[in-house]
Amino acid sequence: MYKKCLLAGLCLWTSMAHSATISLEYKGFYDRLKQVNKGGYQLVEVAFSVPMQSNCIIQSGTISSEKTSTPLTYTSAQRLFIPFDDELKDQRALVNLNFADSAEGCAIAMQVRAKRTLTEYDKAQLQQLVEEMDNLLGAMQGFPMRYFRAPIAGLNFEFSPERDISVSVDGREQQVKSSFKLTTVELGSLNSLRFSQPPTILSPWVK
Repeated sequence: MYKKCLLAGLCLWTSMAHSATISLEYKGFYDRLKQVNKGGYQLVEVAFSVPMQSNCIIQSGTISSEKTSTPLTYTSAQRLFIPFDDELKDQRALVNLNFADSAEGCAIAMQVRAKRTLTEYDKAQLQQLVEEMDNLLGAMQGFPMRYFRAPIAGLNFEFSPERDISVSVDGREQQVKSSFKLTTVELGSLNSLRFSQPPTILSPWVK
């Protein structure tokens, strides 16, 4: 049995106790990707993923319409790579996810993040990341709510939890594990940031 759902907001929650397959309208993904392309962001993007929960493990996926069906690309961390394609939108394509278990309570999450992560950042790079992430989040909220939301609080750097990471902020070193946050005030005063390993994810810190 298939359940057809529309991607809306930051997360799409499903409640399917007896089905291991969900089908989502491609247009929901297309609309979010269009906002990113329209903004011409150099350093940030939108990433779609399914949380790594025991009943939400993806077995396979496809993007299908009445005319075509192609495999869906996803990573071991269950990040979904959705193409930006006018033809798929016009064909009212579906994104189909096949799960190993019931998929009850699973979610499709959407996250603004850096396109790539580095071991070293200078002040200009960090400021551009803050500006682009804040602008993209505002664009996704739409009118009129984007005019009333608070700006992002800073940047969140995530790392593989099994490693201790050395962080150097303007030459001052410290050890961190799993994540490291910097407020916009701290980002505005520093000149250089260096990590012993690149972050796995760099995303906005929203309080």
